[in-house]
Amino acid sequence: MNKKILRVLITGASSGIGRALAVEYGRRGADVLLLARNEEQLNITKELLESKGGKGFVKVCDVTIQENMNSSVDFALKTFGGIDIAILNAGIGGSEYIDGMNLDTFKYIYDVNVFGIAIGVSAVLPIMKTQGYGKIVGIGTPVDARGIPGVSAYSSSKAAMSNFLESARIELKKFGIKVITVKPGFIKSNMTAKNEFYMPMLMESDKAAKIIVDGIAQNKSTIKFPKPIILGAFIGKLLPVPLFDWLITHFKYQKKP
Repeated sequence: MNKKILRVLITGASSGIGRALAVEYGRRGADVLLLARNEEQLNITKELLESKGGKGFVKVCDVTIQENMNSSVDFALKTFGGIDIAILNAGIGGSEYIDGMNLDTFKYIYDVNVFGIAIGVSAVLPIMKTQGYGKIVGIGTPVDARGIPGVSAYSSSKAAMSNFLESARIELKKFGIKVITVKPGFIKSNMTAKNEFYMPMLMESDKAAKIIVDGIAQNKSTIKFPKPIILGAFIGKLLPVPLFDWLITHFKYQKKP
């Protein structure tokens, strides 16, 4: 009997962890629809994943525009006949201090990190309900438990995303749809390269991608790694306010060595 070919949709597939996830699925022989705004970089991702044995398809898409996501899902339906896994990876960060913050930047971070996820779920949901199965995966962060100085828009948007996915996990289970939240530590990418502070246990994107894809295959509800970062985030959530304030200020403003 021939092994079923996975049909995977990945947003933010033009670089970083999105590209690494696409390549990892290429190694596993999947058909992958690559979505992002940068067509040139998407084509590079396509070449990389196809060099590993998978098959890639490119579609330019802005995840903040519902019509873009709907047409991308329609393309997947016509090309693949369905979607087994939708990885809603597209996200942005950036430093934004509250004193003097640019509200347009703040809003855009929410548009991508929160509304982009909601739009993605809304787009793939009808297909997965019809199929009676599917996996929706959101890429979050361990720092969504408490506010982080200097990245208030990012950390709060990821908290909103995490809560939204938790609601979706419970609500969509009855349709046979598995919702998975991924909370990785620091991963080498264009986004983390802009961070001025020290990032402990900074991980290569290909290593992180393998952990994530394995976790998705194992039907985990949450995929958290590495353990020391996750433990630190958990302890941080439990700390009393004065101690948390002192520790996060001390850590946040350590410069890279």
